[in-house]
Amino acid sequence: MTKFGLLQSLRPTLMASLLALSCMSSWAARDFTPQSGTWIVSSEIDGKPGRGLAIDVQGNTFFMQVFGYEKNGDATFYTATGQMEGNSVTAPLMRYKNGRSLAGPMQDAVEDRSVGQVTVSFRNGLKGTLQFPGESAVAIERFMVTSDAASVTNPLAQQGGRSLRLFTLDAQGQPDYTTQAQLWRTDDGITHMGWIKPSVIGMVVYQPLFQCDVLPGTARMQCTPKDAQRPADIADIESMELQFAGFDIQGVLRIGGSHPHTKTITGFDLGAALNEAPYVEGRTTITPVQHHSYLASNFGYGPACQVTCYSSVTTNILMPMNGTWVVEDELTGKPGRGIALDVQGDTAILQLFHYRADGQPTFHMGSAIYKGKGPGSRASVATIPLRQYRGGRSLGGAATTAELEAEAGNAIVEFYSPPLESGAIDRNIWWTQGQLQLPGEPPVKIRRLQTDVPASFAERMFGDWYARSGEVVTRFDRVQGDGVITADGKLLCLPVGLTPGSNMSCGEPDGNQWRSHYSTYLPDMGRAGPFLRLRDRFGNATGLGALD
Repeated sequence: MTKFGLLQSLRPTLMASLLALSCMSSWAARDFTPQSGTWIVSSEIDGKPGRGLAIDVQGNTFFMQVFGYEKNGDATFYTATGQMEGNSVTAPLMRYKNGRSLAGPMQDAVEDRSVGQVTVSFRNGLKGTLQFPGESAVAIERFMVTSDAASVTNPLAQQGGRSLRLFTLDAQGQPDYTTQAQLWRTDDGITHMGWIKPSVIGMVVYQPLFQCDVLPGTARMQCTPKDAQRPADIADIESMELQFAGFDIQGVLRIGGSHPHTKTITGFDLGAALNEAPYVEGRTTITPVQHHSYLASNFGYGPACQVTCYSSVTTNILMPMNGTWVVEDELTGKPGRGIALDVQGDTAILQLFHYRADGQPTFHMGSAIYKGKGPGSRASVATIPLRQYRGGRSLGGAATTAELEAEAGNAIVEFYSPPLESGAIDRNIWWTQGQLQLPGEPPVKIRRLQTDVPASFAERMFGDWYARSGEVVTRFDRVQGDGVITADGKLLCLPVGLTPGSNMSCGEPDGNQWRSHYSTYLPDMGRAGPFLRLRDRFGNATGLGALD
């Protein structure tokens, strides 16, 4: 655990309108960022097909794809793009036509018309309100896949051990305490969490140790200390409640004593590993490992031999970034097809926004198990049956449930981590790059759509970060030469030549030399192993905000 004082200094994309939006001034910084992925109207949750939203917020840029229905029952979609004003955005809801159909030839779409203004406001990163044209404002929420099935991918019923990085926030929403934590479940079905003290000669000491219980029907855990040991500076912990939402964690820490109070928790799920029963081949004992990977892939070790040999073979579940994705070859700067990808645990949800043969907009969607391709493979995959629905609620229309209209065949989505010897600059390209094969089409490269594009290395790095090398939170806010430096001058990062596994150099400068130094790789859309982004360059907190 580390206590610290936070430093107190503070192109084209899917549609041409984003070019104009990038020139607008930024607004008051948010205390959270709406989580990218599938959202739903809370009152329309009935376990049956209906309308939905694919929301993607990057920096201050809001992008939303809406899947819904025409008055005649046909499936359709709309998009909205705008700049967030605080926690809200109002933007035209646009309809397009004449784009590429499933298995059809390459073809750009054209703007059809605006169907009116849509307003979206967020209460935190998982809840908000929405007002469609011709409708009253309604509550919306992030669609969460929850399960009580024990799995390496499920923190609510954890198999193996899961690593977390947690922060408590002060009254101004700034981190004032951080700890690494480990989550595991014993054979008696009890879930435990331990805050990990800084290692001493490689020893791991959990202090405090919690027992956690899942709150029924939620993705939340209520954790209470198991013993009297407490960190000295937060000695009166009574309980902790955490909500797991993919890579993001939000929660509340309740502290008693003479001054009872609560602290907001924000954090990150760093991934999990499960060692399975070993087996023997010849002189080698092999341990199969399942690895649930948000930040780093793991492909096993060995063989390490003396008299006998030991090795491991790993099955990786590589977790890409959720949100809007596009086919690389279809990035023309004009409207076209869009992909919304949402991977949660061992479930992949895919929405394809495209066009019918007659040019009218439509959508297909589906979900399937997402898993590693097998022991020793460097890829994860889902084979998703794509379905089309009709008869659901139209804009301004009465509430109604959609029905299955047709099966279009399977879409196969795959993510891959190249080996270091391949010469790849970053082996974590699976965060933002993958492969998709749609029914009747060849496999194509897809990538995460970046709607907020920093203009320079400095813009890419400006903001608040947790630096794992020093276990500190710091703020890059100044340009120095070709790089960026923190206000206290203790951390300087420079872009370097493209070499396998490294394209950035960081350390503590000492004149023209380094006092300490390490090679690493640039954060990709705010995600990186050596750094965890806490606020973006606009000052927006990247976490989910206060727990409801």
